[in-house]
Amino acid sequence: MPLKKNVLVVDDHKLDRQKLSDILCHQYKILEAENGEEALKILHDSYTSISVILLDIAMPIMDGYQVLAEISRDVFLHKIPVILISQNEKMKGSGKTLCIGVQDIIQKPYLPDEIMQQVAKAIYYSELAMPRDFIQQDKLTGLYSREYFYQLVSDTLQKNPDKKYDIICSDIERFKLVNELFGTEEGDDLLKFVAQMIQDKINGAGICGRIGGDIFAAMVEHSEEYAEQDFIESAEYINQFNANLHSVIKFGIYAIEDRNLPVNIMCARACFAIESIKGKYGAHCAYYDDSIRQKLLDEQFILSNMKSALINKEFVVFFQPKYDLRNEKICSAEALVRWNHPERGLIPPGRFIQIFENTGFITELDLYVLEETCKWVRSWIDRGNALIPVSVNISRADIFNSDIDTILLSLLNKYHLSPCHIHLEITESAYTENAEQMINGIKQLKELGFLIEMDDFGSGYSSLNMLSELPIDVLKLDMRFVQNHDRSRDKKNIMSFVISLAKWMNLMVVAEGVETEEQVNLLKILGCHCIQGFFFSKPLPIGSFEELVIEVNQDDINCEIHSAENYGELPSNILRLDIEKKNMLIFDAEEKEFQQFQGVFGRKYVLSKATTLQEAKDCIYEQKSNIAILIFCVGENITIKQISEINNLCKQYDVPMITIHTSLELVNDAVSIGVFNCMLKPYVLENMENTVENVICRMKVLQLQKEVKFSDAIVEMKNRAEVDFLSGLLNCSELKIGIQDFYDQKRDFFGIFILIDIDHFKSINIAYGYGVGNKVLHAVGKMIEAIFSESNFVSRIDGDLFAVFIPFRIEDQLLEEKLERVSHAMVYDNLDQSLTITCAVGVCISPENATSFEELYNNADIALSNAKENHKSRFLFYRKGMEAPLNEKIQQQALLLLDDVSDGIFVCDAFTNEIIYINEAACKITNKIRDGCLGARCHQLFWDKYNNRDFCFEVNNPSKIFYDAYRYLKDGKTMVHMKVRIGEWNGEKVNIYYLLSTQNTE
Repeated sequence: MPLKKNVLVVDDHKLDRQKLSDILCHQYKILEAENGEEALKILHDSYTSISVILLDIAMPIMDGYQVLAEISRDVFLHKIPVILISQNEKMKGSGKTLCIGVQDIIQKPYLPDEIMQQVAKAIYYSELAMPRDFIQQDKLTGLYSREYFYQLVSDTLQKNPDKKYDIICSDIERFKLVNELFGTEEGDDLLKFVAQMIQDKINGAGICGRIGGDIFAAMVEHSEEYAEQDFIESAEYINQFNANLHSVIKFGIYAIEDRNLPVNIMCARACFAIESIKGKYGAHCAYYDDSIRQKLLDEQFILSNMKSALINKEFVVFFQPKYDLRNEKICSAEALVRWNHPERGLIPPGRFIQIFENTGFITELDLYVLEETCKWVRSWIDRGNALIPVSVNISRADIFNSDIDTILLSLLNKYHLSPCHIHLEITESAYTENAEQMINGIKQLKELGFLIEMDDFGSGYSSLNMLSELPIDVLKLDMRFVQNHDRSRDKKNIMSFVISLAKWMNLMVVAEGVETEEQVNLLKILGCHCIQGFFFSKPLPIGSFEELVIEVNQDDINCEIHSAENYGELPSNILRLDIEKKNMLIFDAEEKEFQQFQGVFGRKYVLSKATTLQEAKDCIYEQKSNIAILIFCVGENITIKQISEINNLCKQYDVPMITIHTSLELVNDAVSIGVFNCMLKPYVLENMENTVENVICRMKVLQLQKEVKFSDAIVEMKNRAEVDFLSGLLNCSELKIGIQDFYDQKRDFFGIFILIDIDHFKSINIAYGYGVGNKVLHAVGKMIEAIFSESNFVSRIDGDLFAVFIPFRIEDQLLEEKLERVSHAMVYDNLDQSLTITCAVGVCISPENATSFEELYNNADIALSNAKENHKSRFLFYRKGMEAPLNEKIQQQALLLLDDVSDGIFVCDAFTNEIIYINEAACKITNKIRDGCLGARCHQLFWDKYNNRDFCFEVNNPSKIFYDAYRYLKDGKTMVHMKVRIGEWNGEKVNIYYLLSTQNTE
């Protein structure tokens, strides 16, 4: 049964509203407003769901003409048809009503049949225009939408063949980070601000539209040279929106030379020009020129020649040695590929690896390098040499290949090798996409005996706490991780922390990119196991590598890589640098404590003294990067305001502070402003050393948490990149954001959500390889985009799962025709391969069956599962009461068991303490609402936040199976008996809290 359309009746007489409602309610849903102001509020809140407005002319507060004037000025409201209600016969057909856009007039007294006809007619003509209007305009900014902008540019070029035009595109740098750190509402406001600026600049002299998330485009008449100052002013102008965002906008210009090019390619060329200046300070605009064109030609050359290059063995394997820092012998090597083209010579990997990854060809190249490496290892051993394990790089696509284990083992068997001869290197960035599948694939390889190395650690965006979840044996620390830090102390601290963490996790550390003697000596001091880099050797052809091994290792014993636990103290013959002492600042106005602190800490620290507030401030400011800790001896003349001044300065530069007091009142005041630690005289001097070390350790933990939080924000930013690289469609995150925008505005809109899954796609990958599989995904994506061309919301969710969202009504017959086209057979022809592809489709309609993105997705997924189970190659609409097939239903019921447990249970992330699940029993015990708990930190919500750190350390004590205690909740009155276990939740380390009983002390 189709959903009823909404009719808004605006009349100050309740009886008249009731009469119209009685006439129309059987066919329409009626919304009512008793005056113009109330009507406009309803319209602004629910305009997408209102089909027609019945508007009385004579009303108090705001009459009908005033309402019409407001409607006509609004870019969205003016599309809703209006029928006037009037007792004046002369109103019908008057010039005034025609000029303000009224479609019809209802006369009093009301004639039911005539009113029904007038309303149906107004809605019919409005819906005829609706799809085109929706496509023409970008919902957020009011500029032309992408497709309509392309169409207008193409039409203008055809109509004006003698005129020259330019395409100018703009891009806001790091816009995704604005959304992440300041919220999507702030990001949307920034986009509207920029759109208005562009419109003002064009001022009717061109066409402008929004063609991507934060990408705007304009076509203007050609200019031989644009004034740089105009772009500088634009860049400065957008910072007037919010100076705290530090927004940077870049412009790219493409002078249209080839009018036969598709408009999207013209815009892409302008965007390529933007890419050439991204990250360059002071550069505001760039022109698409021959150098950018040459880059595109180079990419095309690589794509055209890569397969023949593999057949002709133009790819050459080089080995770069890894040195054991204990004895400076070669202990292993990394296989690296070079492309030696017969005409162009040596092509560096930076030019072709990324292109190979994007096309899927990387898998073929990886297997080629692996086989060449196996050949050499077999040959080296057969010549009586000591084993030199070689690590080879495998890509994300290799791990996702379900047959990778069979392929690797067959190669090893072919050359009579075992997994200990070949190590596998996987780049850090590979773990950030589909991490669960990646981790499971690598665990499978580890079970076969392969040693797994994480390559380029620190060059990507992974969090340090992620290491504990990854099945790796070796951490390769990229020296670029610390090269961008100006302060040498920071470099040392960062490397020391990472190496110590790796050792604690029983991981071996290999530092790569080592280029200087200073770096080598520092890595020795910090206990790094192995190094790799130009300081010792660049990548070498296999013959030169063999000569180097013989020269360096001579007749030395086997130099295999050892596990991390076998590395102890460095031998005395290894060069050591003097370890720099940390600075300790003593602020002692009465000069009573400095001497005894000198006696206790003089061996480990360089002590500095300040006797006045200004001296202390100057010292912190001048030596901020070298001060490890400040001890503030609070005398009788020191006020809490002065303590606060010093504390704020210390926080600014991450210097922890300990205060020593003679008054308990000042201790309480110092705690209240967030001083790291406070001590009351008299104190035991010998205990000070432990206190100082604990405070420094806590500061390091806080710094690490900041780093992890920022890294996670960057990961999320990357995940929310607008376009899926394989299909060119929106990715899942952007689709969700777009849909959620509608719901967040609290509009009762109509929407159709469609999930599409390719049948037997896994068998296509297995039979034809990932290269063909990727091409199939691309082709299916283009087919779906063409079928649902009226919607801007077409997405590849993941793997072979696609989604479409249509945020307006279309005829049932037309919708079913489109679904029929998607689900029926499609023939994919590619050279010698011809594949028949079918799809299963699930559909959910909002608001009838969903009021959020999650409900849309879940209900469409249930329909899709039933389509796959019962109606293969067909589509199904979700209907109320429809359930998932039996196996999925059992899984969902298992996840809901915890909700029915009578004891209170909640689960927290072990690293961040954020609550990721809580049942109703726990909410009742703690007197909290579930929605308010999820995502909050448990200690801030339930416990005393100042005492939580010690408690968390006890909970995570690996020596205990569980933590059992009685604790007061934050209200200080309710005591709970709880047990806390460490466990896993969706593959993540968590603390599971069981609240067994409660009592109130009042």
